[in-house]
Amino acid sequence: MYLTEQEIYDQYKALRKTYDYLLSRSDEILDLVERLQPKSLTFIGAGSGYCLCRSGETSTKIRLGLPANALAAGDLLLNFSHYKKMLDGTLIIAPSRSGGTSEVVLAAEKAQKIGVPTLGIAAKKDAPLGAIAELTLEIPWAFDNSVCQTRTVTNLYAANLILIAIIAKDDALLAEIDQWIDAGEDFMAKYTPLTQEVAKGEWENVVVLGDSELDGIASEAAIAFVEIPQTPANYYHVLDVRHGPMVLVNEKTLVVMACSPTDLEHQKGLVRDIQERGAKVVTISGPVPETWGANWEVYTESFQNFAVMGIPFIFVPQAIAFYKALERGLNPDLPAGLSPMISLDTAK
Repeated sequence: MYLTEQEIYDQYKALRKTYDYLLSRSDEILDLVERLQPKSLTFIGAGSGYCLCRSGETSTKIRLGLPANALAAGDLLLNFSHYKKMLDGTLIIAPSRSGGTSEVVLAAEKAQKIGVPTLGIAAKKDAPLGAIAELTLEIPWAFDNSVCQTRTVTNLYAANLILIAIIAKDDALLAEIDQWIDAGEDFMAKYTPLTQEVAKGEWENVVVLGDSELDGIASEAAIAFVEIPQTPANYYHVLDVRHGPMVLVNEKTLVVMACSPTDLEHQKGLVRDIQERGAKVVTISGPVPETWGANWEVYTESFQNFAVMGIPFIFVPQAIAFYKALERGLNPDLPAGLSPMISLDTAK
């Protein structure tokens, strides 16, 4: 079994540990926030971590009513003086697989020097980030040993959401996350044959669509297609694909669409428009009164909190990407030219 496959299908076992662990640290999290009284949250990350920061930014604004920003850690590192006013009174949240990525650590160090605190989330014990952060949450069971992140991505996305739910004291959101973790194994088993069928298609490029709190996790899905089967992929907001990107949607395109639970007709119309250009469409959504008319349709349970759907959503592109790599004769664990962690000391 490939490491990537093992980690994709192990993600719910890891999620159970992540959920229980973060709840066990809830008093420390709330004490930190109470002591610091941040005026905003600033999420920083690199690569896949930055994608998850974008979802964290949106969730913070929606669920805490706090100003929030997502910054690529490398951008913050190189252009620190540009962002100083934005950092005033903020708490940095830094989700990271290794907790040692140079851009994240160096940016957090710069922030520390001007009195800006960091809360780190690392999928590794005793990570360098822990020496800088006011509080570090360590979830080593979520660490991916393969180069491409899958299990780690899902767990860091969930960790951001659980963290926000703890700060908001939103028991309903926590209960829905808990509910989905329990349902995850059955969901993967049910839809694995569909992902294998999609992977056999003759598509050569991918467009991923998603909105609201799924913005970041959907953009990460595009990265999964680039890294694992080495297939060109892009992410757009759902209706925004019509504004320019549609010119590249054709019979060689696979569109993976995270459907919102409201305004179904506009989304169904988009599915029709995409199919008229010859592309194939996979929709992922909660239950709806009638089908989307897509080529393949994936349904999750019904949730009051749309952000929770990001957890089952990401499995679908991850699995399609994995099986597409096998179809193409590629080793999904060792994509050429990609390192699991970038160190600026060795980057060329």
